[in-house]
Amino acid sequence: MANVFSKAINYIGSQGLFGSIKKQNPNNLSTYISNVQFQRLRQDVMSWREAVKESENAWYPHRVKLQRLYIDTVLNGHVSACIERRKDLTLLIDFEFLNADGSENEEMEKFFNKKWFYDILGYSLDAIYYGYTLVSLGDIENGDFKDISFVRRWNISPDRHNVTSLEYSINGQDFLSDEYKDWHIWVTTPSETGVSSCGIGLLYKVGVYEIVLRNVLGYNGDFVELFAQPYRIGKTTKTEESERAELAQALKDMGSSGWAIVDNTDTIEFLESSLGGTGYQGYDNLEKRCQQYISKVILGHADALDSTAGKLGSEQGGEKSPVYQALEDKQTNDGKFIEHIVNSQIIPKLRNLGFAIPEVTFKFSNNSETEEKKNKDVDYATKLSAVAVNLKNAGLGIDEQYFTQETGIPVYVNMEAMPSVPINKLSDKTKAKLRDFYAK
Repeated sequence: MANVFSKAINYIGSQGLFGSIKKQNPNNLSTYISNVQFQRLRQDVMSWREAVKESENAWYPHRVKLQRLYIDTVLNGHVSACIERRKDLTLLIDFEFLNADGSENEEMEKFFNKKWFYDILGYSLDAIYYGYTLVSLGDIENGDFKDISFVRRWNISPDRHNVTSLEYSINGQDFLSDEYKDWHIWVTTPSETGVSSCGIGLLYKVGVYEIVLRNVLGYNGDFVELFAQPYRIGKTTKTEESERAELAQALKDMGSSGWAIVDNTDTIEFLESSLGGTGYQGYDNLEKRCQQYISKVILGHADALDSTAGKLGSEQGGEKSPVYQALEDKQTNDGKFIEHIVNSQIIPKLRNLGFAIPEVTFKFSNNSETEEKKNKDVDYATKLSAVAVNLKNAGLGIDEQYFTQETGIPVYVNMEAMPSVPINKLSDKTKAKLRDFYAK
């Protein structure tokens, strides 16, 4: 019965009763979706709980309520900043393509070092937060993809592997079929419960704290309006309605250096609440705690966004700080996540679309590890040099071959044995420039 109802809904949608469907285009499954506005609803803890229950339905699971929750969750400034920070940890790293022999393929690096590739990586990273992403490659123009996008998640069923024309439809287009699979990149996350083949994303864990944050902001605004702002009272003996109205208007307009002309019998008072000075602290404390929980979930540490200045890589007392370690771990895990997507999906799909891509492996450059090794080598060479100096002052010496072997720095006891550095002869043009320069 449900299948019959779904087919009827799809038919009605295709006839334009619920919005026209654009002409189907294998380059983008978004064109299959009906042009119906997605409704945003007020979220609370009950809707947060109902969202995951809908996704775990045994017979007809849907992700509509989850995605409706998420599109409001990411509007929170702190949530958005945490996501952007974590994505930057991956997107700002240099990458390389390695040939089978381990050499670097600069041609492939130049080909992929373009906006469309970074768009794919960014959308792929979004799957960590939303649970999944279906990236559409779109059309190819002059050897590049001109309109990388992603398919609306509330029209995607990760369990049925289809894109539906309407939100709660059961039947739709299978994006893993031969017709569509090369034009789309399906990015999923591991399931947290085993109920589905796809995870629900970090935003669900963040959602409950964001709901509290949103309410705290409203409560704090009400508090400021009720208690922090003095209450204005006007007293008058006037009985004429027009005269009383003048005083009322003066009280109403008491913002930005307001003023009023009153009689000797009229009084204007400002009543201030004792709560106005400290009452806000309850909201402020709860807000900070919720933000810390969100930072822990997304960045791995409560202070990863707000309390640590400087760049990623700072150390404390020669050891990595907890914040640095947390961010480095997220960077490493997300990097491996993207490397798998590129090597297992993006490169093979581009080959199927006709791009001449050789056997290469995508890999992020581990600049921090290389820099850390260099620093350790320099520190060791410095300490060994100090030992050599002390031995020399004591009338002893250190074997030059051992020193070179340990540090990689060639040394020469006999200065005459140092290799001479060849000096290139100056060209006639350079000589002429020098003569003109010194003649001035």
